[in-house]
Amino acid sequence: MKSKKDRTIIIFSEISWNFLRQRHHFFTEHFMKEYRKVIYVERVVSRIPNFSEIIRIIFNRKKENMSNKRLENVVYLRSLFLPNENIFFRIWNKFYWMIFWRNKQMSADIYAFTDNPYVVGNTIKIKQIANIFIFDVIHNWWNFPWKKEVHKENVERQIYLCNAVVTDSHETYQLINKKRKKIIPPGVSEDWISNQETDTKTQNKNTKLIFFGSLRANSDIEFIKKIIKEKKLDFSIYGRIDQSISDKEIESCYKGSVDNQDLPKLITNYDGIVISYDKNLFSTSISPAKFYESLATGKPIFSRNNLEHLDGWSKFVYQVSLEDNMLENITQKIKNHENLVSDQISFAKNNLWSNRFLELKKILDDRS
Repeated sequence: MKSKKDRTIIIFSEISWNFLRQRHHFFTEHFMKEYRKVIYVERVVSRIPNFSEIIRIIFNRKKENMSNKRLENVVYLRSLFLPNENIFFRIWNKFYWMIFWRNKQMSADIYAFTDNPYVVGNTIKIKQIANIFIFDVIHNWWNFPWKKEVHKENVERQIYLCNAVVTDSHETYQLINKKRKKIIPPGVSEDWISNQETDTKTQNKNTKLIFFGSLRANSDIEFIKKIIKEKKLDFSIYGRIDQSISDKEIESCYKGSVDNQDLPKLITNYDGIVISYDKNLFSTSISPAKFYESLATGKPIFSRNNLEHLDGWSKFVYQVSLEDNMLENITQKIKNHENLVSDQISFAKNNLWSNRFLELKKILDDRS
């Protein structure tokens, strides 16, 4: 068998590299240490945007991007796969795979974040073509907000075709009908920990809260707007605001994108972190890396939603109600948070991405 340094891995991603730094990026960085060649395929779309969305993308690009530097030793390729939703798209996908991807996948390892089975030709022979094919189910494709029946069919087919399935969610794990399956939750990188080994207290005149990440239509927008209206709260948004959100108050708090490596230091200037997931099917299965990154800062974390399926959420996240005196509640929690800081950072240290990858490496090394 060839040594790992002589092997190739192809990563089919449903997001672009310049999107929010998350699981895709951390695993890719670790793959670089194990493989001679790493190919990152961006972005395998799950639907075609409509005309109005295209217009918003063109005229609001400043709100779309996070700063993620491309890695020198990774080959980035743009996907031409189309959503697997009609016969014409399926014909194109099969043709595109046969002409462009089949030979590239010979004796390669394949890691897919997308449920589109045509990234491996929608063929059971992929197990003879590739060394190993792993499907990472980080979305609840069974309850996707568009083309639900198509995605249900896609995800079941992809599970059937692959050698092994990994997922970041206990809820999603229960939906997966596969003997070889493994839960690998998100984690946090060491640089978040090392930047927070100092006093987490700030000396701000007003209480300063920060939201970082992707603010979307399925975020808790009501909570965000309530925070903005509180005059004694200074609120900042870093990352991206989805094109579906058009609100001047929210946009006034937007500070732009920032390199992920600079975020830990930036957050030290704030008193608390806002995690804003609305109560819906999406949030019941989500397992965000942002949660672990927030824990690593030692800062108090505030949310209206109770993601109790996440280990550590009930202990370290303060639930906020809009009906109560929200400002007083938040201020008091910040003052009393000192006793939890050490435990919170220690919890984050036990959830490093490097340890997560060791679990994934065992699956990659098992060729049975």
